[in-house]
Amino acid sequence: MNYRSYFKSEWLSLLRRKQDTLNALLFFVMVITLFPLGVDPSSEFLSPAAGGIIWCATALAILMAVEGMYKEDYNDGSLEQWLASGLSVSILVFLKVFAQWVMVVVPLLLVLPLLAQMLFLPMSALGVVMWSILLGTPALFFIGSIGAALTVSLRRGAVLMLLLILPLYIPVIVFATGAVRAAQMEMAYSGQLAILGAISLVALALSPIMAAISIRASVN
Repeated sequence: MNYRSYFKSEWLSLLRRKQDTLNALLFFVMVITLFPLGVDPSSEFLSPAAGGIIWCATALAILMAVEGMYKEDYNDGSLEQWLASGLSVSILVFLKVFAQWVMVVVPLLLVLPLLAQMLFLPMSALGVVMWSILLGTPALFFIGSIGAALTVSLRRGAVLMLLLILPLYIPVIVFATGAVRAAQMEMAYSGQLAILGAISLVALALSPIMAAISIRASVN
């Protein structure tokens, strides 16, 4: 096995298990839809809150997607093959997270313009929301992969994973919603987007290593 063949097999596996992606996307749509129905359908409430609503829904959908990221690999012995393959476990983690990020975030971005209209988000701020998702969601996936790796051997590790990683999601959500709010107020937002990109780069650098350590500990 090499990295290219692993990425191809991982991508095909995600396509076969597309129901997981559809569940995350459906959850994202449902959370956003429930706000106008259950709280306040007026534009005076929804428009200022649109960025926060979208990002809360995004974070919850990603949590749903990453919770079982390594479960199937752990149950069928694939993680043991990772360790015996001689390949870098950190790189395998990166490839797995990248494939899952593409599978979840691309459909999410495709449905976002329609949902943004439902929330009365100005078109001038829609581009900023998309940029914030592109720059910020990699951090959420990489951070989530650490929690998933730490709890992969636990039968009921979902709650523990949420407690571990939710506090680490807060800075991403704060800066992302701040960028959207600044765009709505016609203020500078490039600083918030730059910070989102920096957080994702730090997560990219540290998460595969920490997840690989956790996987070794869980398998051994």
